[in-house]
Amino acid sequence: MKKFLQIIGLISLTIFSFFITDKTVTVVNNMDEIMINIKENSKKQISKPIDAVINDNYIIPGIKGKKVNINKSYKTMKKNGYYSEKLYVYDYIKPQITLSKNIDKYIISGNPKKRKISLVFKIIGNDNIQDIVKILNNYDAKSTFFVDETWFNSNVSYIQELINIGHTIAPLFNDYTNPSYEIMDIMIKKRTKKNYSFCYNENENKNNLDACVQKDNYSIKPMEISETSPLVNIKEKLQPGALLSLKINSELRKELSTIIIYIKSKGYTISNIEDNVLE
Repeated sequence: MKKFLQIIGLISLTIFSFFITDKTVTVVNNMDEIMINIKENSKKQISKPIDAVINDNYIIPGIKGKKVNINKSYKTMKKNGYYSEKLYVYDYIKPQITLSKNIDKYIISGNPKKRKISLVFKIIGNDNIQDIVKILNNYDAKSTFFVDETWFNSNVSYIQELINIGHTIAPLFNDYTNPSYEIMDIMIKKRTKKNYSFCYNENENKNNLDACVQKDNYSIKPMEISETSPLVNIKEKLQPGALLSLKINSELRKELSTIIIYIKSKGYTISNIEDNVLE
């Protein structure tokens, strides 16, 4: 019995020691100048999540909220030896109404609060896009290319290059129930290492929408830009979050640099579809 009580006492002492040590560390950390700065300033970094907006078959995605993870931020700053807002570590908060739970809607825009614009290109057959890509890269503009089966099969290595520099590649079909769509979708996801992709829709089509949902893919319905004088048309239609669909032709080749400069002059970032619409 005496030995049993000694063991119980030893265990209790160990637990108490851990408790005291933990409390001591907490007190010391709370007195640290870095921790004081984090606690004083972290509330300024909080942003509330914004719900997606749904109107019939259309959706404008929301935005995740965020709050500072105080302990992780402290560890990061302590390791670096100084306080900096750039070293904050965040916990993200999902909106209640999300895009991922409403994948059966047509995305018509990114959230306007992000102030991002997506340039979307349909690539068909033997379209040559290298000059277009060069212009985009010169301005660090990330874009989205919907490519048909013919173009995809002829440009496999180039597709990987586009993915590597931050552009989005997605399948382009008039009929997404086509068996070739599934094959192409799998091949693209293998290259992007993502479990989702996007479908391009000029018109609403339930069969196409359902086929894309079955593959866990999002459907977009972008704003079509006139093939003639695209710059003028964009100036008329430009708005935060816009998904602008551009036809590759000689007119666009002449005006693309000016289009990019104009969009950026309005304070927008030109981003791929993912950065614009995903929460």
